[in-house]
Amino acid sequence: MTTILLALLAAIPLATQGFIVEISAGGEECFTETISRGEKVIGSYSVSSGGTLEIDLRVYDSSGKTLYENLGYSDDSYAFVANQDGLYKFCFSNLKSTLTAKTVSFNIFVGTSLVDHEIAKKEHLDPLENSILLLGESLQFVVHEQQYLITRERMSRESTF
Repeated sequence: MTTILLALLAAIPLATQGFIVEISAGGEECFTETISRGEKVIGSYSVSSGGTLEIDLRVYDSSGKTLYENLGYSDDSYAFVANQDGLYKFCFSNLKSTLTAKTVSFNIFVGTSLVDHEIAKKEHLDPLENSILLLGESLQFVVHEQQYLITRERMSRESTF
C-alpha cells in the first residue's frame, strides 16, 4: 500500500507558472493557458509596487465566460475546476490608474484532473488514500506559495534601500 501511495503522490501532475510583470498606467495585460476539462486551477497574485497597489483581475474560460473577477484589490487567490477544454485567459487591468504602472507577481497552478485519473480509479482508493492524495496536492501549493512570499519579501527589501 505504501508503494501505491508513493506512486500516486509522485504522479500528481502540476504545471506551475509564476510571473512578475509590469502593467502600464491605463493598460491591461492578458496571459493564456491551455487547460483541459476537469483540471484544477489555483492561482494567486500580489501587487508589489505602483501607487495604491490596486489592480483588477478577470479570468475567462475558453468560451469567454468570466469565471473569476476581483476588482481593486492588491492581492488575492482563486481556485476553480475547468469546465471545458481550451485556452483560458487571465487579464490584469490597470485602467483606473492614469499615472502609475503596477508591478504584479502572480502564479498559476494547473494540476490533477478531477474527471479522469489514469493512475487509479476512485473505487480503488480508500478514504485515507484520497486524503493523502489531497494533502500532497495542497502541500505542493503551499511550497509554491512560500516561494512566492520569499520572492516578494526579497523584492520589498531591495526597494527599501
